[in-house]
Amino acid sequence: MKHAVLFLLGFPLPALAQPDSTSMKVNLDTVWVFSPQRVSSYSELSRMVGVVTRSELRQMKATSLSEVLERSASIDIRQRGTHGVQADINFRGGSFDQTLVMLNDINISDPQTGHHNLNIPIVLDAVSRIEILQGPGARELGQGAFSGAINIITGPSAKNEFSLSTFAGEYGLLKTSASATFGSAKIRTFTAASFERSNGYTDNTDFTGENFFFHTHFYTGAGNFSLFSGYQDKGFGANSFYTPKYPNQFEATRTLLSGLKYIRAFGRTSISARGYYRKNFDRFELFRENPPSWYMGHNYHTTDVYGLKANISMLYGFGKTEVGAEIRREEILSSNLGEALSDSVRVKGRNAWYTKGGNRNLLNIFASQTFYLKRATLSGGLQLAYNSSFEYIWCWGADISYSLNNHSRFFASVNRSYRVPTFTDLYYSSPTNVGNPNLKPEFATTIEGGLKANRKAWSVQLAAFYRQGSSIIDWVKEPTDEAWHTINHTSLNTTGVEVFVQADLSEIFRDAGSINFSYSFTSAEKNEDALLDSYYAMDYLRHNLRMGINQRFLKNFTLNLCYHFMARAGEFQDFATSQIRKYPGVHLADVRLTYSTTRKLDLFIDVSNIFNAHYMDVANVMQAGRWVGAGMNLNFNL
Repeated sequence: MKHAVLFLLGFPLPALAQPDSTSMKVNLDTVWVFSPQRVSSYSELSRMVGVVTRSELRQMKATSLSEVLERSASIDIRQRGTHGVQADINFRGGSFDQTLVMLNDINISDPQTGHHNLNIPIVLDAVSRIEILQGPGARELGQGAFSGAINIITGPSAKNEFSLSTFAGEYGLLKTSASATFGSAKIRTFTAASFERSNGYTDNTDFTGENFFFHTHFYTGAGNFSLFSGYQDKGFGANSFYTPKYPNQFEATRTLLSGLKYIRAFGRTSISARGYYRKNFDRFELFRENPPSWYMGHNYHTTDVYGLKANISMLYGFGKTEVGAEIRREEILSSNLGEALSDSVRVKGRNAWYTKGGNRNLLNIFASQTFYLKRATLSGGLQLAYNSSFEYIWCWGADISYSLNNHSRFFASVNRSYRVPTFTDLYYSSPTNVGNPNLKPEFATTIEGGLKANRKAWSVQLAAFYRQGSSIIDWVKEPTDEAWHTINHTSLNTTGVEVFVQADLSEIFRDAGSINFSYSFTSAEKNEDALLDSYYAMDYLRHNLRMGINQRFLKNFTLNLCYHFMARAGEFQDFATSQIRKYPGVHLADVRLTYSTTRKLDLFIDVSNIFNAHYMDVANVMQAGRWVGAGMNLNFNL
């Protein structure tokens, strides 16, 4: 089987992965879908997996990671700030804490809160591909892969090159980045830096940010090594981000992460090992200026995550066996979250103190087995997780895919997933939010089935799923309560369908472009005795429809159009009127016109939200209207 065939993607079209060949001819050594150890179960179409490649990202000319993800089918990106300032990623009606975020096969999800999961210090030029798993993956990926997961793979390209990108627009928006790839056949390095700023589209929505990142590959006779490290520093006006009662909020975050990966193959047996470290600093100001007399000071949080992960896989004629283990430690120092410290710790560079803290240790052991039959692939796996705060947790899963003919394949799966509470779920305390230190992990069993068909000029993917959740964690309150608080719901059952269609018309008509269509429907029901007001669990996208066209014309021009309709379930209290409102359906449209002067230089004009729709992804946080900008991308070989 050749490398996974992918949808032709150009901004602002949905990022969809076309199915692998439905033939049972397998060459697993060249298939990399959702990291090497998961090739056997995911590349055989037994799961819904999407991939955005480096070439597609360059066609897309996106200016932030959240921009890429929000144009990926069946992903709900709930933004508070624009242009990737802060965004939550949700799959299939799940919450932002139920999505696992990985960088180079390493779990970089933040134990403080999922709001920080996309604090990733990379520039898009660093990305080789983005792998998107629709649905649970806890049996191999571990905690957090409850309703979906993304894996961002970075690394140097095959040729020495330099890239410079600049994008400017209304509201004082400026984004610029520079990157270079260089080296030899045995040692290759990518390095990049970026800067961004804006005055904001309304009061207290300004932001600044900078990123630094490098990634080096070493190819040796003893195996292949990969070392990466990045640093991000950003600050932003957080107008009503966490409560509309005090709109003059501000937040600043700094993120440092590093990882080292080793891979070696011995014939059909391969081993891999990874070590990683992530540090995130968060300063939240409920009052950016002119605080009232009762305000006791800002919230400060620092999380440190250390981990080691190793696995071995053995491939043979009729199947593949994999085993692996991961140890991980999560620590937090905070002025608000955790248990009281015996000795306070000074906040570096600030006249403030960490007075609380916490830590927990995790051990995951997993194993999986795959069988290759004549027309079918069967796989199953399980994981035993030990968490020092919640003891032992089991999860498991099984998948099957069956080739109906050379162009279509049926697939089905059942998987058990889980998530442990974040430190915010457990301990956060404010006049409007109160955590619960007695929370337990949440669980779900997901049944999924579907059909994938792939022809030369078009491809179709259909899927339906049912997720039965128990002990679901959510922020809730009675109608008479003043503050939200966290509990474990008894149950939350979610059903949904997904449809993806792609057509490359150039295979039929000369110089024609491509068309993409995706639609997902999700419905969730909670148990009757659950509290009526839910902050996250019931605010899912019920309808999510995207259509896009990518068309070249007059030799050097490319026109990209994208239409997006979303209808969110749930209700919220409008702070301005105190009335209970439903989220209205929203129609959004984006357009980008690109002129390629040479193979080295692209000039483009971008208009997002061209109809100037007024909408909210999160209650009482208004998103930007029409935003016009222009930019250029310069690439040349070194």
